[in-house]
Amino acid sequence: MAVSGGGDIAQRLPPACCGGGNAGRPLSVSDCFDCGLRRRRRAPLPIEGHARSDGNGLSAAFSIRLCDGGDTIGDVGFRADTCVTLIAYCERLAELATGRSLGAAARLSAPDLVAELAGVPPLKQDRATLTVAAFRAALAACDGGVMSSQREQGEAQP
Repeated sequence: MAVSGGGDIAQRLPPACCGGGNAGRPLSVSDCFDCGLRRRRRAPLPIEGHARSDGNGLSAAFSIRLCDGGDTIGDVGFRADTCVTLIAYCERLAELATGRSLGAAARLSAPDLVAELAGVPPLKQDRATLTVAAFRAALAACDGGVMSSQREQGEAQP
C-alpha cells in the first residue's frame, strides 16, 4: 500500500509485531489484536493526546515518544475501549507511525488503515476514523506546528 508522501510502507519500515511475514497481503484484525492488547496495557508515553470518542461510545487516546531531536516518532502507545476492531486499528497505526517523521505520520489516514486490515465489515470501518483522530490529537500535543501547518495546506484533517 502506498501512503501519501511516497513509497511503499514495507520498504520504509521494518516488519512489526502484526506486520511480520505477510508478504504484501493486507493484515487481518486478528493479526493485530493480540499485539494491540499488549501495547494497550503499557504505561502512557511522555506526550499524551486527548482522548477522542465517536457516536458509538467508543474512545481512544494515543501517547508518543519522540527521538532524533524531536523529529521522529520513536514509540507509540494507546488506550482504547475493548472493541477488537478499534484495538487492531490502533495497533496497526502505532506500528505504521513508529520510525516516521512527524509530518509523514500526520499523513496517515483512515483509508490507509482500512486498506491495511482485511475483512473489517463496512459498519466497523469507522473505527479507523476514530483511530486517526485520536492519533492526530497526540501529534498536536507534540507542538512544533506540524498539524496546524498541514491543516492550513489542506493535508491533514482531524
